[in-house]
Amino acid sequence: MTSTTLLIDADDTLWENIIVFNAVNQAYVDWVMPGKSRGEVQLDLDTHQVEMIAIHGYGRETFRLSLISGIERFGGWTATEEDIARVDRLVEPLQWDTLDIRAGVEDTLTALASRNRLLLVTKGNQVEQMEKVDRSGLKHHFDAIKILEKKSPGEYQQIIEHHALDVSSTWMIGNSPRSDIEPALAVGLGAVFIAHTDTWSHEAAPIKPHPRLIELALFSELLDHF
Repeated sequence: MTSTTLLIDADDTLWENIIVFNAVNQAYVDWVMPGKSRGEVQLDLDTHQVEMIAIHGYGRETFRLSLISGIERFGGWTATEEDIARVDRLVEPLQWDTLDIRAGVEDTLTALASRNRLLLVTKGNQVEQMEKVDRSGLKHHFDAIKILEKKSPGEYQQIIEHHALDVSSTWMIGNSPRSDIEPALAVGLGAVFIAHTDTWSHEAAPIKPHPRLIELALFSELLDHF
């Protein structure tokens, strides 16, 4: 049995995610709030989505509902059947029929799996996230798939106990300071932060120095450490 266990995030670590949402949001802003840029209103859109997640949970249906209810909130009119049909067309990319695997991921996972134990640890809607995992073609690299409602110290502690992990030789790898890095460090795991060019505002946070934190620019650079 290998001595090192790597917990690896999925969205925006293994495949592109936020850029798809950004493209949908851009089209939505152009329609509902003409004359404004996505950058001007993105935080408001994100906040509205977080409010909807608190009610409905993660998933494309929640995002869809946030766009429909946002028509009145941001556009000032009540959504019609035609508007709802337009939203349905906008969110079609969130069916994730194809995934854009990030550069270097496939070869790097092959090498990492040959000498480490890999667990995929993501959060979101169970059915939708598993669909992504299945379509990614990457599932065979992982000993287990963990889909969480949220990533918190408590959730990480449960993973540690369930899989009998040694925290001194276990690392969480991901792009989200709030979900991947902070809670992992809080329970004694190591953490590897691989920044994405764009991060959902509610996942972003300053990266603070820590003796068990590694910062990398590329997923392939993991091979220099593990």
